[in-house]
Amino acid sequence: MLKNVIRNAGFAVLGLLAGTGLLSPEHSHATDYATIEASPALWTIEADGATVHLLGTFHLLPDALNWRSDAVNAAFDEADTLWLEADVLSAEAQARMQALIPQLGLNPQGVTLSSLLGPDTFAAFEAQTAELGVPAGNFEPVQPWLAGITLGAMQLQSFGFNPAMGVEAVLSAQANAQGKSIGYLETAEGQLRILADLPMDIQIEWLRVSLDEMGDLRGELDRMVTAWATGDMDMLDSQVNGSIRDASPELYEALMVNRNHDWVPHIEAMLAAGGTHFVAVGAGHMPGDDGVVALLQAQGHTVTRRD
Repeated sequence: MLKNVIRNAGFAVLGLLAGTGLLSPEHSHATDYATIEASPALWTIEADGATVHLLGTFHLLPDALNWRSDAVNAAFDEADTLWLEADVLSAEAQARMQALIPQLGLNPQGVTLSSLLGPDTFAAFEAQTAELGVPAGNFEPVQPWLAGITLGAMQLQSFGFNPAMGVEAVLSAQANAQGKSIGYLETAEGQLRILADLPMDIQIEWLRVSLDEMGDLRGELDRMVTAWATGDMDMLDSQVNGSIRDASPELYEALMVNRNHDWVPHIEAMLAAGGTHFVAVGAGHMPGDDGVVALLQAQGHTVTRRD
């Protein structure tokens, strides 16, 4: 089960690297996403004249997928403020990320990725980077967590998943064009540290099993994105969260549950402040007993799903 923990942990934070310049050129993908009639799950809370809309997101998406349903468009148009997980898209944020990644992701002097991984795992890593046209030697200075996340992001783009088409990028551009305010629930550094602070043996195992599963990555993405785009929350919860819950409660707490709990007071503050808010955070944070929707309901809020 650890392989699922590692894989899904990577999906949970992969969008952080969308603006860091580490991604490979885009290649074609096989799935015809244009045939999906998208209706992603959207929830609304109304209280004392304030409104909060909640939408789960994918940070990278194929160009052909039209995920903007009428309900999402209407809710976004109503909003005064867009709330995202963290600022990773602005020029200032990208500069901070470029500075943070060397601080958090580089090995100590004299330590290389190949020396950490050993010959067999590094050979598998070389095979994957060769398919993407990037020398494995470029990764020698970096820690396994960063190597794995970067390789995963490159694979996503090789399948035609585009950071410019991710929900956050699209909504941010529209919010700026319409003069909406943009707020953030946490910092990019805090998100990166979730992985950077993992013990080295877990980082190494993460990368090893990620390499073992690269062959099924396209199918995994197809299932996740289809579940999200069609509003199948049970399937999305199972695909994104289920194996983390089952195999590593500690990692699930760090990646999902703790952050969900941290966000609930922010959302309640939006309701207290008045106005209309649109909250767009990673899709895995919405479903399940530990999801943002259930936590808000547990606080006594009526959270209505919109179709």
